[in-house]
Amino acid sequence: MHRWSALVFALPLLVVFVTGFLLALEPATVVSSMAPHSVDAAKLEAILAKQDPEGKADRIVLQPYSRALVVGNRGVAIDVDTGEPSAAPSAVLSFFQVVRNIHEKLLLEKVGELVVVISTFGLLALFVLGVFLGPRPMRNTLSGWHTGTAWVALPLILVAPVTGLMMYYKVTFTAADPGMHATANVASMSEALRIVARDRDLSTLLSLRLRKGAAEARLLDGGEYRTYTVTAEGLAPRPRNWPKLLHEGNWAGLWSAGASALVALALMTLLGTGVFIWGRRKAKRRRILAERALA
Repeated sequence: MHRWSALVFALPLLVVFVTGFLLALEPATVVSSMAPHSVDAAKLEAILAKQDPEGKADRIVLQPYSRALVVGNRGVAIDVDTGEPSAAPSAVLSFFQVVRNIHEKLLLEKVGELVVVISTFGLLALFVLGVFLGPRPMRNTLSGWHTGTAWVALPLILVAPVTGLMMYYKVTFTAADPGMHATANVASMSEALRIVARDRDLSTLLSLRLRKGAAEARLLDGGEYRTYTVTAEGLAPRPRNWPKLLHEGNWAGLWSAGASALVALALMTLLGTGVFIWGRRKAKRRRILAERALA
């Protein structure tokens, strides 16, 4: 059952593992590309005034590795230095967007998303069946490395599928948002931007959106992607969504990104060695049967 389960889900799981490894590099790319005090608040306000004169945009996204600001849902990236639309889309951003789409949906939208979810449950079943097989002697063989990697890394490799399913089913372990007091209302995106700039270095801003009469900012805080409610009084930290932070590997900067990449490599190693061991055993059995038939 362990081997056949691995074979049934091998292809989608391989795609998920490889794209997961690539996505683990994104937080590292963001952290390494951020330069303190490199974003000017006045320039961002000028971009907002020009690109959204009616103040209808409810979301802005700051892209550190391309130094671009995306206003609203139009997807037009504005160079934060010149204030003009970027000549070409960021290759890095486009790459991570495509990889994320493959990771979550296999480029097949609802059908692909369902395949990923079912394959993730299949991965958990593989872990359970592997545990029931029990530990084996640690030998310097392919089978020994397969078993040893599984047992040593088991607590870590369980995090990826479990947190992924939690994100899919919207399990956050945070209390429901109680809403904002009337005195906390933020009137516009420009006002929210000024409040963030007053309390924090804008180079750490990842995104800002209006939400329920207030605003919500996502900032890089000591390597962590931390979410804050932006009110007239200032920034108020929101409860951490630990499943999302753990799954995306953006809870401790380069350290968490590296941990997520190692987990993805361990999963690829387990899948690759497991399928190879199965194929080698099948080939050996066919060879023995052929030799017996000739004897």
